[in-house]
Amino acid sequence: MMNYFNDREFKDLTQKYSGSHCIRQVDLTFKNSRFFENMRKGIENDRRGEVVFCVFMNNKVIAIRSKEYPEGVFRIPTGGIRYGEDIEKAVLREVKEELGIKTVIRSFEGVLKMKISHLRKSVLFYSYLFFLDYVEGNLLEDATEDEVSEVRLVSLQELYGVSNFLLTLQSFWEDWGRFRHESTSFTYEMIEKHSLI
Repeated sequence: MMNYFNDREFKDLTQKYSGSHCIRQVDLTFKNSRFFENMRKGIENDRRGEVVFCVFMNNKVIAIRSKEYPEGVFRIPTGGIRYGEDIEKAVLREVKEELGIKTVIRSFEGVLKMKISHLRKSVLFYSYLFFLDYVEGNLLEDATEDEVSEVRLVSLQELYGVSNFLLTLQSFWEDWGRFRHESTSFTYEMIEKHSLI
């Protein structure tokens, strides 16, 4: 299945929300067959892309980790977008499921249009970045999923460190780290651009 970018959907988001509305092309070449195939199958089944949700809370942003990550690894949270699913509903659903909090969308900052390749195969994947403001709820305590094991409120400088640390991962985690670096560094750049924290 070819995962085409929905221009109409992107335009609708830019008209509804303020923000940078940036479109960035990213080319990644994976070394790990297993990680690439898992991603390819996910796209074929029901994951056309993801929402990247940067939640502002107490003048910092939320970074997450899962228990299976290497020691010290955090990232900006993300969640899958199903085929046919409304992106705005997806971002609010994912925040509630993974973080257990209620938020409101502040802005739509743009999309990473990724071409991910391995050997002679490639897939297209889209990461939509939203800035959100915390409204209420108990962080993690009220989450309906247990994918996130720990959260950390980070400053802009700390987020820069979080992003760069993802590039230091080796072996099985190298491709994943480079992939997650893209959305985390994109988030950092957009926050810095607007001088938000």
